[in-house]
Amino acid sequence: EEHWVPEEGAGQDLAQRLHQEGLAGPLRWLENCLRRVAGDREEDGVSHPVPLVPLTEENEDAMEDRHFRTLLRHLGLRPPASEQESFWRIPAALTPQQLRRAAASIARRGPSGSPQDPSEPPGCPQDPAPAEPLPAGLGSDSESEEPIPVPVPVPSPVQPRTKRRRELASEDEDG
Repeated sequence: EEHWVPEEGAGQDLAQRLHQEGLAGPLRWLENCLRRVAGDREEDGVSHPVPLVPLTEENEDAMEDRHFRTLLRHLGLRPPASEQESFWRIPAALTPQQLRRAAASIARRGPSGSPQDPSEPPGCPQDPAPAEPLPAGLGSDSESEEPIPVPVPVPSPVQPRTKRRRELASEDEDG
């Protein structure tokens, strides 16, 4: 059986459309499933097909939705292969990177809809960021921690006073 690999950004437009159709919940569930499976596959180094089991009515309904299923296909997921299977599956062939890419492509995007997704968690296990100790100067000197007294603006009672003064002056002239 040939495995179809999702291309970069597969299903983005469909995901946008499903968001608009009110399927944001099931999309978030799907995104979480993909990210969880990606994490598991990295930790275990083993890949098994993972059934996508909708535990809520909302997710069950989404699995019946034609557009939602089209999205699943775009992301490389497999429909139930036989009568025995009732669930869609995340095939073993999808790598953690592909799963994360799929998750990123259905994550809610800004109106720009750009494929560069800033919410993609930085730092895959391959490139651990060096944990550098902060330079001693940073954040440790207590002087800078002192609260700086800020002058409290006093509401200036200028306008009413000038008005009153003007009235007094005009009264004097009348007298």
